[in-house]
Amino acid sequence: MPLPAPVADVCARFLDLAPEGLITGLYLTGGTGFGEWIDGRSDIDFVATLAHRPNDQEVEQLQALHARLAATSRIDFDGMHILASDLVSDPRDLAPVPVVLHHQFQIGHLDQLVAWHELAWHGVTVSGPDVSTLDVWTDRQVLRNHTVDNLDTYWRDTAERLSGSSPEEPAETLDEACTWCVLGVARLHHLIVTGAMTTKSGAGRWALSHYDGRWHRVIREALRLREGGQAEYDDPASRLRDTAAFTAYVVAAGTDRP
Repeated sequence: MPLPAPVADVCARFLDLAPEGLITGLYLTGGTGFGEWIDGRSDIDFVATLAHRPNDQEVEQLQALHARLAATSRIDFDGMHILASDLVSDPRDLAPVPVVLHHQFQIGHLDQLVAWHELAWHGVTVSGPDVSTLDVWTDRQVLRNHTVDNLDTYWRDTAERLSGSSPEEPAETLDEACTWCVLGVARLHHLIVTGAMTTKSGAGRWALSHYDGRWHRVIREALRLREGGQAEYDDPASRLRDTAAFTAYVVAAGTDRP
């Protein structure tokens, strides 16, 4: 299927601005790989393959490229620049590479374990050899263990912070907390339960059929904040309590411990 116009535009400009001969392939992961695009909410996750490890000058050129993209587009273009040969190995062994997240460029890592599996299972080819021809390392059990650990560390800490948050915080902050946390933990739990990856919105729809009805209101609200619709709450404090409680509940369910 054709890419959404904003996605196609950013990808075309990236390829046009790239140092000549350096980029051998551009592939999309994340929600775009599942065919999900929500204007104003979605970002673009990518993996770019390179002809060789970039030298210092080429790293500077890549950094300048992403700065130019950021100056002309509000869409986050998040991803990493690797060799195609990197994909055949366990991504946890990957040395630091040029990455960009929320328009910030550095030499480091993103969550390459997730990226490898998204690329192998749901990647979209923009340029270069078709993604189906790439030899990409995957391991379902390693991915599941990684997901459980993510719930047990980052999301457990997040649930604890949420329980102490104030409903007096800015509305935009509270909206983002509801969307990020409710759909974020549901997305991870979906993988643990089903063995399959999904999108944030896909996780929300799955959550409505998987979890008890007491959680449906806050799940619908998270989907509403992402996709539009009528508000489920008129009391920020009540929504914040439900967000915190649901996040803690899914962390406990996904890790088999309170």
